[in-house]
Amino acid sequence: MGATAVLKCEVLRASGTVQWVKDGLLLGPQRSLPGFPRYSMIGNPKRGQYNLQIEGAKLEDDAPYECQAGQSESSQAIISSTAWVNVQIPPSKPYFEVDMGAPWVAGKKYTVTCVASDANPRAEITLYKDGVELTGAESFSMSGSKDKLLNTRAEVTYVLARLPDPFSSMTCSISQSVLVVFLLFSSTSYFLLLS
Repeated sequence: MGATAVLKCEVLRASGTVQWVKDGLLLGPQRSLPGFPRYSMIGNPKRGQYNLQIEGAKLEDDAPYECQAGQSESSQAIISSTAWVNVQIPPSKPYFEVDMGAPWVAGKKYTVTCVASDANPRAEITLYKDGVELTGAESFSMSGSKDKLLNTRAEVTYVLARLPDPFSSMTCSISQSVLVVFLLFSSTSYFLLLS
């Protein structure tokens, strides 16, 4: 988040209008895109360069994009393959949820949940007890506090071995995948997407 993204589009000898589409919305053919102050088309149009630059990427920029060359008298319309801008948002600090409503008893099974909130993409959660990964954890995601953000929960049931301090050595590890995607479109157009 906050970085500058450049999606490259090269159309040699374009005879129709070249413009970008974001999530189905035409952004327009101008180099400075009205209504999108952080977006601009950069590169030399005489060299067929119609690169989309997004400055200060935000969660709202996380979307599919296409470069389109409009139909003209001498050529048909060209639409690129879809390229995605993936804006990565790390989760907020993870926390545990445990049922503390009743006294805990050694030898009894309990469910422990680790929650990682508001991430894009979803966080991967691994639970550890005494440095050993707890197997059998079930992980699922649901909507976060904003569109495109996800809350991930990992639950594991384990037998409480001893009292009085069952969670002194339980840890919750969070990770996220990072994508670097390269897309190639025909011999005249090249798209590069870095997230």
